[in-house]
Amino acid sequence: MNVTASPHTLIIAIGNPLRGDDGLGWAVAQQLSHDSNPDYDIHTVHQLTPELAQFMAIVKLVVIIDATYEGEPGDLRVRPLSPPAQPAPVGTHHTTPAELAALTSALYGQCPPVIVITMTGANFNLCEHLSPLIAHRLPLLSAAVRQACSQSHC
Repeated sequence: MNVTASPHTLIIAIGNPLRGDDGLGWAVAQQLSHDSNPDYDIHTVHQLTPELAQFMAIVKLVVIIDATYEGEPGDLRVRPLSPPAQPAPVGTHHTTPAELAALTSALYGQCPPVIVITMTGANFNLCEHLSPLIAHRLPLLSAAVRQACSQSHC
């Protein structure tokens, strides 16, 4: 099925706000929602699921925000995604951004560019607040999302 892309950007913020720095994606989504940018379509999710493909297929850019264990706490990484040519089997417990992009392409005949922005967390324990380091660096993460959108002419 071919679909026509809208001029919007889909921002997918992944995480669990009850697990410390794992909730950083949700915190960035909240900051971005204050921008009142009509070109942003912001989704907060606990994990990537196949159902997100329907939203990805109709936008011109997807930005995925997530916390990671990889690297030093506070490290910021911005990378364009190169999805595999064929979708891997998609499960319900863990779908990667590349698998979701490949699924979107397979189901809808197209997938917009995907940019994955991650920050290494410092604390993933049960708590409802970000670690001081991540809370301090949150504006940097929000700025990286805005920059990714502006460079892609969002």
